[in-house]
Amino acid sequence: MLALAAIDYYLIIGYLFLTTWIGHRFKGKPSSTEDFFLGGRQIAWQAVTLSFVATTISAITLIAVPALIFAAGGNFTYLQFAIAGILARIIIARYLIPRYYEKNYLSPYDYVQARIGVTPSKVAAALFLVGGVLGQSVRVYATALVIEIMTGWSINDSIAIIAIFAVMWTWMGGIKSVIYTDVVQFCLLIGTALFVLAYIPLHLEGGWQGIFDTGRASGKLTLIDLSNDPRIAMTFWAALLAMPFQNVAVYGFDQLFVQRLLCCRSVQDAKKAILWSSLGEIIPLIMLLVGLGLYAFYLVDPLSGVQASLIAERADRILPLFIVSEIPAGLRGLMLAGILSAAISSLDSILAALAQVTYSLLKQSHARHLVTHYPLTTARSSIVIWGFMLAAIAALFDESGRNLIDLAFTMTTYTYGPLMALLILSLMGYRGRLYLASAIPTTLVFMIILNHPNLLSPLGIIMTGPVIAWPWLFPIGTLLTLMLGTRAWRRTEHAH
Repeated sequence: MLALAAIDYYLIIGYLFLTTWIGHRFKGKPSSTEDFFLGGRQIAWQAVTLSFVATTISAITLIAVPALIFAAGGNFTYLQFAIAGILARIIIARYLIPRYYEKNYLSPYDYVQARIGVTPSKVAAALFLVGGVLGQSVRVYATALVIEIMTGWSINDSIAIIAIFAVMWTWMGGIKSVIYTDVVQFCLLIGTALFVLAYIPLHLEGGWQGIFDTGRASGKLTLIDLSNDPRIAMTFWAALLAMPFQNVAVYGFDQLFVQRLLCCRSVQDAKKAILWSSLGEIIPLIMLLVGLGLYAFYLVDPLSGVQASLIAERADRILPLFIVSEIPAGLRGLMLAGILSAAISSLDSILAALAQVTYSLLKQSHARHLVTHYPLTTARSSIVIWGFMLAAIAALFDESGRNLIDLAFTMTTYTYGPLMALLILSLMGYRGRLYLASAIPTTLVFMIILNHPNLLSPLGIIMTGPVIAWPWLFPIGTLLTLMLGTRAWRRTEHAH
């Protein structure tokens, strides 16, 4: 494996400082928390769309998706999840965005408060905080793997670098800085993917025809999986029936994404932003094609001993290893800067969202005097605290042997089911008694057991691997929380 040239380091460092300057240049002067968190609701929908897509794809898409098809048995079935993404966006544009804008809510949890009460709103916010930290820390870890290959630094040092820049970008100007730096990240990320897509066939006999022939011979061109085995994650039925729960919860109820939609000038602009972001579903296709190209490339020119051992340990390293080993100096630096910026973009996005939700919770607590007297200082201080926590949790994932796609989605199974249940209750305007204090912990424990049945081994129950594939945990978590939270089964009993 080649070391980076001096020009690569200069370009990476220069890019980071250039993006920092751009964030500073466009931040304006936030005079209120609405400016800091929502950009004064004056951000163009086109910029919001690009920021939305950049946050969606992140370093996970760039690094982990090519590894899905490169790995043994890999194929194109991940693309089936685009069905869920498009369905979810239509639902959000039709049913959620108008409701969020009708009273200029700062977050979806404010909407919950108005519809079903303060306590459910606090519970939803707390679930977002937990799920946001778990889910986004995987993205930080993903890019730390890249920096590890680039520099030879430890995972922990790499995570620290990402966290420092993310905190700095978010601190400067809140969501406005985040969105405009996201636009820059998006352009470089797409440029990186398209360059690799064009570069690989130039170095293989037969070009793309040869790559597809290789993929067909290896069984990697499968797109639709109609299996009804619930232990298989990427099936057509999971995409159609299970993943819409996750996608609506993410894009329509997770403050990381909703915060962007609330920055638009009007309901119509927010609808345009969410619907046009559906074009982002093309990006996983591009990255899967990159993975197919890498598979064909290394079939002709096998990995060396050191490289092979790195990939055997984690297949997610394949694209950054290819960039470091095969791409000419200079271009290599720009591409690695793109991957690095994807992680920083993801982290500063979640920091802005975490800070806003924390701010809202503090306003309703005994510490509200901090919000009243030091609003921006409180908001910025929470950014630093959450940045530290995200970095700390990202470091823990180094012990996990799961691929990054499975790891990232599994982390969200614990909270998105209950969040989706609270969203449904809010849309219904449910006014009955809620039993969230028992329903949500019970659901979380159930999700943990389904993901890690080995925890039951002291009871004599021996199982390896998850009981059921992670897509199905989203509807299961939703329905279980609804049933336990409203004691629906008791109503059924009484009815008889």
